[in-house]
Amino acid sequence: MGFEDEWSKLQAESAARLGSPGQAGPHRADESHTRLNGTSPGRGGDGQGLASSADKKKAAVGALEQHIQPDLSAAGRHMDAAMEAAGKGFKDWATGAGINEALKGWRASVKELQNRLSAEKSALSGTNVLFQGADKGLGGEFDRRFPAPPPVLPGPVPADGKPPFLSGLADY
Repeated sequence: MGFEDEWSKLQAESAARLGSPGQAGPHRADESHTRLNGTSPGRGGDGQGLASSADKKKAAVGALEQHIQPDLSAAGRHMDAAMEAAGKGFKDWATGAGINEALKGWRASVKELQNRLSAEKSALSGTNVLFQGADKGLGGEFDRRFPAPPPVLPGPVPADGKPPFLSGLADY
């Protein structure tokens, strides 16, 4: 079967599955359909919005500080020692030079991972500060855009019913 025959067959099967143009039914062949990816319940698609758990963040920071980062450092040191010993054993061979190059790459990878974990730990620790700062900034923006009405001064109201002009010095 050639390409044209196979293509015609696939088109006919698709038309039969969707229905012919102008035919009533769930899908018409002349309609286009779009499927949007979404989130499953429990992953933001359940209408709960943004949620943050201080206890879970503290636990994650604790795990990073007490287990993950120290274990990474220990594994890095262990691999360093093993590779250095192998490099010394093959120092006069091309294999020794290759091991030393691999060791440089290994150290760079371990350092990059340590930096990434430190950044993640800082981000987890600073999330509450970030949310509070955003709230305060938004509150300040509302104060700037929608200032409170001027205070009403005690005393008699002028005959025209308009309050007297308030000096900007009253705010200081």
